[in-house]
Amino acid sequence: MIKVKLYAEYRDMLGKNEIDVPCEQMTFKEIIEYISSNYKKEFLNAAIQNGKINEYMLAMVDDKMIMSIEETIKSGEILKILATAHGG
Repeated sequence: MIKVKLYAEYRDMLGKNEIDVPCEQMTFKEIIEYISSNYKKEFLNAAIQNGKINEYMLAMVDDKMIMSIEETIKSGEILKILATAHGG
């Protein structure tokens, strides 16, 4: 199982702080697709744009930033998804 912790606008969008994804391993893209199909379809477009992680999203596993939608996350790891700082 992979635990996904959601922060800020992503927590608000999905109405959850955490989501457990039942699997041994998945790519970042597969996790986003799982969450989108089970919770809110709009999350896919908020997370992935033009085949890349949205520039306003920060995704981390064990305090290491995820750079590609094809990076693999394994059971027992925690994926943290939060918004980058932006504003004017």
